[in-house]
Amino acid sequence: MAGFMNGIKYFCCLFQHLLSVLMYRKILFFIFLFYSLNSIAQNENWPNPEVGQLYEQAKEYQAKGAWKEAITQLQQAIQLAPDVALLRKDLSNCYNTVGNYAAAYSTIEPLAKSEQADEYTYFITGTALMGMGEKKKAKKTYEKGLKVFPYSGMLYHELGIYFQANKDPEYAITSWVSGIEGNPTYALNYYEAAKLYAQSNQPLWALLYAEQYIQLDRHSTRSTEMRNVLFLTYTTLFNNIATMSNSAEKTPVISPDKITFENAALEIFKQLTPVVADGITTDNLTMLRTRFVMEWMDRYMAKFPFTLFAWQDQLLRDGQFEAYNQWLLGKVESETLYNSWTTFNADAIPALDAWLQKNKYNPVATDFYNSKNVKELFSTKR
Repeated sequence: MAGFMNGIKYFCCLFQHLLSVLMYRKILFFIFLFYSLNSIAQNENWPNPEVGQLYEQAKEYQAKGAWKEAITQLQQAIQLAPDVALLRKDLSNCYNTVGNYAAAYSTIEPLAKSEQADEYTYFITGTALMGMGEKKKAKKTYEKGLKVFPYSGMLYHELGIYFQANKDPEYAITSWVSGIEGNPTYALNYYEAAKLYAQSNQPLWALLYAEQYIQLDRHSTRSTEMRNVLFLTYTTLFNNIATMSNSAEKTPVISPDKITFENAALEIFKQLTPVVADGITTDNLTMLRTRFVMEWMDRYMAKFPFTLFAWQDQLLRDGQFEAYNQWLLGKVESETLYNSWTTFNADAIPALDAWLQKNKYNPVATDFYNSKNVKELFSTKR
């Protein structure tokens, strides 16, 4: 156990170094796999003590960045226990990390074709194939995995990345949204979907997914990126509302029994347009978001229960909503103004931090209201 804890410390240091030489997205997954496979290893029944020792030594080498030595240890372990799936997944993951995709694929292929294949197996296999330039085979691997694991946020994420690389944004966003639907706690699909929706004619989903991502992964650098997306998308949303209001075409009236989640949210934002009439600022957005939550809870929460709005309502009731909005958007607008606000409200952010620690945001499957209508998503017409 001591070796494992030391390994974690070394791995954190290694992560900082790898950021400069590898794609952040893949590193994030390799870190995820590192901890996931270690968790699995705690419950692994090794065929003999020597195999377990070789595996533990390999993990310590990985944590230090000594990939060659880790690979050697895992190769020896596989010779002693060729049927242990965890060893093949870990060795293949090591090969992917160092860019030896052919070796990664040859290592994981037997497992991928067996009944022991899990979602990590399909992810590792797809990563190897993508690295080898076998993109279509990688796509088929992710799709095969999703037939077996239809709720895998990880595999939907990778499938979306494939489509994005092939300049198919509609298919990419459908994959990520399907990942949100299948596994609402898997953060990366919110991140990818928010970025793409921010460039579309449906910016409402960018607002929702960006804020959900921030709460699911508050301490990452991507959280900072999502704050910028969130702030800028409010401008896009209200520009769209203004364009629709000035259009010669009349907006069709939707009866209450046929109103959708998206229609309801946009209706409230349209009614609250005067709140941001003099500009998109943190103070104006705080007023806007406060009014929005109150309206939603009163008019639509029973019809469209949504954990993000309920969570925001609790922030409001507990007197933390102003601080939360400053924390969320203040630095994006102006770091100087944010620092000034925190100077005059010195206890606000520490109190908010304590609240956030006690009140984790947890999205659920019943939050899903996206129709996945991607037709003309990136056209100027709506």
